[in-house]
Amino acid sequence: MSRIVIVLLALLLSSCAGMMPEPNPAYISRIDSYFTQAKSKTYGDSGKFTAPVPYKVGQYVTQGITGQGERSISTMAIVGQEFGGWIIETRSLTPTADSISQMLIKGLDTAMKTNSIKDIDIVWLKTKADNQPVQTIDGAMLSMAESFVKPALEGLLITTSALQDGGSQQVPAGTFKGATASRSEVSFLGKKYISDVWLHPAVPLNGMVKSVANTGQTIELLDFGMKGAVRSF
Repeated sequence: MSRIVIVLLALLLSSCAGMMPEPNPAYISRIDSYFTQAKSKTYGDSGKFTAPVPYKVGQYVTQGITGQGERSISTMAIVGQEFGGWIIETRSLTPTADSISQMLIKGLDTAMKTNSIKDIDIVWLKTKADNQPVQTIDGAMLSMAESFVKPALEGLLITTSALQDGGSQQVPAGTFKGATASRSEVSFLGKKYISDVWLHPAVPLNGMVKSVANTGQTIELLDFGMKGAVRSF
């Protein structure tokens, strides 16, 4: 999931709360600890990345985001299945908020094959900020959210014709040899966001090891796993 999705959900959460909070020293300390927990494991060259490993409940990735003088953490996980779709949970930890969203997404497997965001349908969306109650976004609010989130989800789709040799990439999650380089383009609110992305078959969900955007933002893989993720609410 792209950073744009996280920003949108943060805006929705803040609108429910009515105000943007001040930076929380405890959140900043937690963010710093994520970045310092580097791992020494090396993942070998297993061929060009063409598609993520098959989705399974429990898979997760944790990413560190750096940009505009601020760092934050994003964890994305598959935490369930329902009505033929995947329940995707995203947790965003910023200096001002610890927010969680859950979405039931149908058609994601098909979209990965067709490379078309039109095959994705967001059935429901729930959010939770800090110690606030769970908010269910439905009706007109869900339609509005979907109109923003679906284009942003294009960052999950890989254009195989643009894949190139990405060499060896070292990030806090380890060293990934034989990475595959790609370029992701997302249009959002009239602007085009371009990111150079490095992928590896060992990583679940979107396969991303590292991303550098034209906005100066860098995303690095901090941790990942093939099982163990569960719903937070």
